[in-house]
Amino acid sequence: MSRSEEPAKTQQRPGSSATDLLTGVEPERTGGWRESIESFAIAFILAFVFKTFEAEAFVIPTGSMAPTLYGRHKQVDCEKCGHDYAVGASEELQDDWFQPNFRISASFCPNCRHKNNIKDLPVFKGDRILVNKFPFEFGEPSRWDVTVFKYPEQPNINYIKRLVGLPEETIVIRQGNLYLQASDGTRQILRKDDPLKQNVLQLSVFDNDHPETELHRRGWPSRWAGVDRNLDDPRAVAGWAESAPGSGWTQSDDGRSFTLGSSNKLSWLRYRHYVPEPETWASQEQLASRPRPQLITDFCGYNSYEGAHGTGLYEDCYWVGDLTLGCEINIGQVGDRGRLLLELVEGRRRFRADFDLVAGGVRVTAKVDLNRAEDEEEELGRSENVRLGTGRHRLRFANVDDRLCLWIDDELVELGPGSSYRQNATDFPGPGIDDLVPVGIAASGIQMAVTHLQLFRDIYYRSEHVEDPYEADPTGVDESSNESGLTASLDDPRGWQELYSSTATEAVFRLGPDEFLMLGDNSAKSKDGRLWGNRRGAARRHAVPRSALVGKAFYIYWPHGVPFLNNGRGFPDSENSLLKHVPVFNRWFYHVKLTNEQPTLSDYPQFRVPFYPQLKRMKRIR
Repeated sequence: MSRSEEPAKTQQRPGSSATDLLTGVEPERTGGWRESIESFAIAFILAFVFKTFEAEAFVIPTGSMAPTLYGRHKQVDCEKCGHDYAVGASEELQDDWFQPNFRISASFCPNCRHKNNIKDLPVFKGDRILVNKFPFEFGEPSRWDVTVFKYPEQPNINYIKRLVGLPEETIVIRQGNLYLQASDGTRQILRKDDPLKQNVLQLSVFDNDHPETELHRRGWPSRWAGVDRNLDDPRAVAGWAESAPGSGWTQSDDGRSFTLGSSNKLSWLRYRHYVPEPETWASQEQLASRPRPQLITDFCGYNSYEGAHGTGLYEDCYWVGDLTLGCEINIGQVGDRGRLLLELVEGRRRFRADFDLVAGGVRVTAKVDLNRAEDEEEELGRSENVRLGTGRHRLRFANVDDRLCLWIDDELVELGPGSSYRQNATDFPGPGIDDLVPVGIAASGIQMAVTHLQLFRDIYYRSEHVEDPYEADPTGVDESSNESGLTASLDDPRGWQELYSSTATEAVFRLGPDEFLMLGDNSAKSKDGRLWGNRRGAARRHAVPRSALVGKAFYIYWPHGVPFLNNGRGFPDSENSLLKHVPVFNRWFYHVKLTNEQPTLSDYPQFRVPFYPQLKRMKRIR
């Protein structure tokens, strides 16, 4: 698939001043020509000054910053599981002309992998954002800022990426993480400075409110299940076998919730990464055999479509171990030994949030070697001010960037400095068998229910790079030279790691004084500092000089309008193409294509009415 090459454009419309653009307020008419001319001149001067020194509006045309910022895209409700997701559609255009042969026809749900027909769904332009220029004029840029800058190869073009490297630093991309390398070669992981920013950058792995119900009727196993430790059961996954009916956790008929009666036995509920293929959905037969769970990868639904330059499921071969569990619990009766555990596994490391529901408090622990005795847990942090009483609570437990975070009812719990642990970047053997069942919830001595189970993964930075830094138009080198082999090995963690360690490379980027490194959030599809050409002959082709910085993106002021009527598609649509023959509907509503080098109207709508604003995505950019 092609890379997103033009991530930001100045937002303009005919007859609008910068003031109109930023505020949406039309200039007021006055009675006389002189007053009108004077008002217009003053407004123009103020708008010019404001745009030059304070803020400017931009539109995002491509998906290089998804999911933080959307480029031109479609919004999809999966036909099978109902999961809502966005899919990129910027490749349907070339030089702002619609390319019929590049029209996107289908996409693959990131939740259940069903192939959805999206050819006639409404298409939306990218997010409109405001960029604040003030911080870069009187202060220093900060790591993780979403930044607009002049593309070094073509300074007349604005790019938007996330600033990850600061002057005179050496940044290393290794196994999806970013590291700061010191002069002595030691490395320190770069954490997102704000846990809220960490949440923004995460992508959904599975939302249990949208299960694969149709497949379950044909024998597909549920991803969440009550389990017991049983090394002798041939159906067990990493030593975890499904509990016998009537013991432990009980699943609701719709598969969306689990309940547990009071028992002194520690009862486990675990996630198994059973990922259907589109062919699984296409078949109507009962499953002949039980599928094998896989490693969680950097799959991104925004990039997975048919049509344009895409031919099918996006290559998602890289294991992601940084996970976040979200759920809602409803606590009933608590016995004298009430206990609740949340567990996350990453390779040879296991992390737990251990709640004492009687005395109160929570502690987070780590176990580095999973073959050691059960009681050999290392405490990383604790909080005595936590008390989970009866009733509903929203929990969120994250292991991201070598840091444990816990939220209770949307409040971040202070766990102490030990929760940000240190792991040697070169002493990480990769996934193990337990990464097939990497998330668990356990309880004893209480009656409770668990609903709204969600699993997220951290952004995975691919260590793609250019071998010859002085090559004018380089071809990027993939992180692994055998991506197809990695994909085929996802159900065999040890085999996957052996292949990865023999075929994968890291990427190293050194910066000079007043130079910065910019990466896109959509790492698999972003043409960023990793892959730029070097026609200008720069000593460090990946670096952005301070003089090229424009400003910090700080607010999405208009995502896209949501059409309604006509089954949520608004008007016009592809089935009502006669509207294109009405002059008022032509270029406003339909894409223009080139036919024999002449612009002609297509029957593909680019704008629909009526619509209402999408308020939930009008927000500060983190």
